[in-house]
Amino acid sequence: NSMSMCALLLIAIYLVRQQQLEVRYFHCLLAGLFGLSIQTWLTFWLSLGLLIFSVADWHERTVPFFSFTGWCLTLLVCFPHDLFGMILLAVMIGGLAVVSQGLGSADVMLIALLACVLRLEAALIVTLIACGTACLHWIAARPPSLPMISHLAAGYAYFALVNGGL
Repeated sequence: NSMSMCALLLIAIYLVRQQQLEVRYFHCLLAGLFGLSIQTWLTFWLSLGLLIFSVADWHERTVPFFSFTGWCLTLLVCFPHDLFGMILLAVMIGGLAVVSQGLGSADVMLIALLACVLRLEAALIVTLIACGTACLHWIAARPPSLPMISHLAAGYAYFALVNGGL
């Protein structure tokens, strides 16, 4: 557990080395929370991807399509769990994204991935936590757009920590 926490912290420090101070603090805290909740290979690879794509989403407000899709497909192939929940949540969130024009395709893919590799209820709770942190972020800073993958990562980190890892 301490090895994975150290690895995630080093990766976070490397990824955010040229970012603003609050971004560095957020992602190093996120890496620490991930490190505390890692119990299986699934939680390690999920945490690593969430950390990497969280930094990209925060900085660019987009993620690299091929790497993100490759990471999602790898997790789906290696750790399948609930395909029905994934499809159901993807359709619901995808419909919401089209209607509201507020979520990107990567956000929808990530929520669907969480529904598949965790379980539907866990993905909904993580999404609810992410919406709460996104609201707090918007109230505090009023940015023109929000890095939803970062908030989903924070929601997952909190949920996994409270539940003793997943």
